[in-house]
Amino acid sequence: FKEFKKQIGKLKKKYFLVLIVFKEKTKSLRKASKETKKWIIKSVVSFIKEKIKKLSKVNQILLFQLREVYESSENKGEKDSIISNQIINKSLSQIASTNWSNSSLTEKKMKDLTDRTSKIRNKIERIIKEKNKVTTRINNISPNKTSYNAKRLAKWKILKRRNARLISKLSLFFNFFIERIYTYMFLSIINIPRINIELLLKSTKKIIDKFFY
Repeated sequence: FKEFKKQIGKLKKKYFLVLIVFKEKTKSLRKASKETKKWIIKSVVSFIKEKIKKLSKVNQILLFQLREVYESSENKGEKDSIISNQIINKSLSQIASTNWSNSSLTEKKMKDLTDRTSKIRNKIERIIKEKNKVTTRINNISPNKTSYNAKRLAKWKILKRRNARLISKLSLFFNFFIERIYTYMFLSIINIPRINIELLLKSTKKIIDKFFY
């Protein structure tokens, strides 16, 4: 679990770095002239389009890998999650043609993002509980049983493989998740100027804190 905690720490630093960069970008955007704002908007839109194209190619692989991790503990809930992710990707591909001036729609998207984050966090907690159960069973094995050492070694190997798989899959997932948040924040600040920037930053930080704590 030490390696797992290190990975979580690195990912938290990444999130805070994104927030700092985003805050600096929004400050410079306020001070810029109208022409500069137009140039920045064009640059950001083209960057987002490029990211969306990449995400649409990578997302199928990520879904398959996440399914590998969760298949031992998920049945119907897992299928619903995969369908939800596919719906998210379809929505992202249509973002360029959507009317972003509707503030109520933006609030709904933020709420959906928070709900999905909670679901993902619950899944990770269930996986960790499963691993704890395996560890408990290993500790409770009677030393009088036949082939005790062999069985214990085999179970530890299984647990070690699960840990390695979980860490690698979580790393890919967090990178994918942070790109989504980054993209969504830029779209919101560009197309809905009425939203208070500080409020948006606080909301984003709450989502991240909720995910980790």
